[in-house]
Amino acid sequence: MQPTDRTAERLVAARRRALALALRTDGVDYGRIAATPDPEDGRALFPSAAAARRAVARALREAGDDAETERRLQARRLDRALAGAWAKAQAGDGPAIDRILAIETRRSRLLALDLPEAAPGDDGALAQAAASEVARRLQRLADLLSGRAPRDGAAPAATAPAACARCTGLDEAVAEARA
Repeated sequence: MQPTDRTAERLVAARRRALALALRTDGVDYGRIAATPDPEDGRALFPSAAAARRAVARALREAGDDAETERRLQARRLDRALAGAWAKAQAGDGPAIDRILAIETRRSRLLALDLPEAAPGDDGALAQAAASEVARRLQRLADLLSGRAPRDGAAPAATAPAACARCTGLDEAVAEARA
């Protein structure tokens, strides 16, 4: 069964999107992606950088969750950079060692490898305690800004100045956070 002209066009477009995504993964800018010759017919992949950007965005959407796909794309780039610096670092090159540490730090943050894992049976008590501490500190800040609380080592103000609109909004936000 021969593919129809429309089916053939869709296959070519999908192949070009995949190639554009691979080039973008390698760090190629959209203008260069657009000008890259198509391996099948030798013509430029896309008529403009904007068309290349749209093709990459569509390829990412087709691949699934945009944020997760972008995260994987970034991780692949970091892995390639790491591989490029590895031999030099093994030979004792100081700047290469520093580069590897920087790449590993970035990769760890990107993939959230440094976050503590939840303990079995954790009911969110740690997050709740952190939220309470943030609310307490916000309230302390609001009190300091409105003159209701003394600064460290200072006597309490005899009369608190009138609260500005910003402080009043902060007080309301803190009250809502505590509720």
